Amino acid sequence: MDKLHQTLMRYFGYDAFKTGQEDIIRSVLQQKDTVAMLPTGGGKSLCYQIPGYLTDGLVLIISPLLSLMEDQVERMKMRGEKRVAALNSTLSFQERRHIIRHLPSYKFLFVAPEALMSEVLLEQLKAMLVGLFVVDEAHCISEWGHDFRPEYSKLGEWREALGNPVALALTATATKQTLKDTVQTLRLEHPDVHIHSVNRPNIALLKEAQETKEAKEKRALELVETLQGPGLIYCPTRQMTEDISRLVKQKTHQRVEFYHGGMESGDRMLIQQQFISGQIDLICCTSAFGMGIDKANIRFVIHMSPPQSIEAFMQEIGRAGRDGKNSVSVLLYTEEDADIQSHLIQAEGFDDPEIDFFLARLSQMPINDEKKLREQLMEAGLQETRARMLSHYYTMYQTEQPRLLMKKLKEKLQDRQTEKLKKVWQFKEHITGHRCFRQSLLSYFDEQLDLTEDASFGNCCSSCGLDLSDYEKKDQPLELNEMKHWKTELDRLFHLTKEAQH
Repeated sequence: MDKLHQTLMRYFGYDAFKTGQEDIIRSVLQQKDTVAMLPTGGGKSLCYQIPGYLTDGLVLIISPLLSLMEDQVERMKMRGEKRVAALNSTLSFQERRHIIRHLPSYKFLFVAPEALMSEVLLEQLKAMLVGLFVVDEAHCISEWGHDFRPEYSKLGEWREALGNPVALALTATATKQTLKDTVQTLRLEHPDVHIHSVNRPNIALLKEAQETKEAKEKRALELVETLQGPGLIYCPTRQMTEDISRLVKQKTHQRVEFYHGGMESGDRMLIQQQFISGQIDLICCTSAFGMGIDKANIRFVIHMSPPQSIEAFMQEIGRAGRDGKNSVSVLLYTEEDADIQSHLIQAEGFDDPEIDFFLARLSQMPINDEKKLREQLMEAGLQETRARMLSHYYTMYQTEQPRLLMKKLKEKLQDRQTEKLKKVWQFKEHITGHRCFRQSLLSYFDEQLDLTEDASFGNCCSSCGLDLSDYEKKDQPLELNEMKHWKTELDRLFHLTKEAQH
């Protein structure tokens, strides 16, 4: 057994790698910058943990979500790894200071991209050997980096400041453009690229057209009652997660909670852990939930409307069936859904008077700190996502003449909006088409359906005659059975127990 497999057995108890893992790990160990796409459940975290055990220096992991960081850290600690920490917004000032002061004692450090804006942290990292610079869920560079999380666009700059450690970018879904964005943003030259299929053949794909929002809600309740759980219901808005959760509680016997980014972080973490441990059957959530969540037995994912892109859809359905067993994705949609998503995207934009007003505010601030500019805009009444965009582009172009700055700013904002709207309408075409839904989705990623691979699972998609009954609960609900007198039932169980002891 070579050293790589010895490390796999010692730290993780496995005697073989999953598809793609070994090639990615060997690439990193050969000091090659590496971009890798493995399907959800493909074991991406192993690809930086094993190199961490076999090389010198800190493994710095840039992670997009608090829940993802916490989940990874807890799993590593449960496996006995004590040299791991996460710097995030849930920590007190004293806790953050303690971690930064004791960085040399850690082997793995998880941070959000925003954390690297801290000069104190960056200076401490510069004084250390950073052996591996990991960007987890690297598709966020394209999906979020231009507006929602502009700090992603600075990852290459920060990596250079740390002496250009070996980079590893990991994702489960990526188009050619996403991969190109990742390579450019991280400033990688001739990286090793390892691409594996986004297809999850054990997840059947069902799409159902409904007439109204109310019809979708009624159908969701039917599915929750009949499908084998546990499950997730993805909703387009925070309010809908609460509404659907309330409806499920009223109409079914499911243990259900809602989850979205507007909740307190402690509440979100509690619900996440209850779901992972089996205390909750169903979560109604926004896209804020699920990335990297290690719950292997999720049996269904329901979408109350299509997400804004095929990439997001493939990420979210990938929460199901991580144990390799048959699971199902159900997409409920109406004719108006694409219009609603388009309206939400357009609402994020700026009209000319708004740009004039906020640029005037920015020009009055003698600050070149993007974070402080963003805070000032939020204090002036701008919603956080829009404040992120405006402060980022202003910082990028502020050396230009005012008229040219305005022109470039408008062009950039318009380009982003156009790109996002394009993805919404692309997805609608894939949903309303009549060919195999799986093949249609794979074609977006320039893939072809491997018929031999999918044939072993039988059920492909609703376009190919999917039988939903294969995913329904097999046992009769207790309340439908004839209930015996409780004393008779207790006596029966007691005698069964006594017999089992002999």
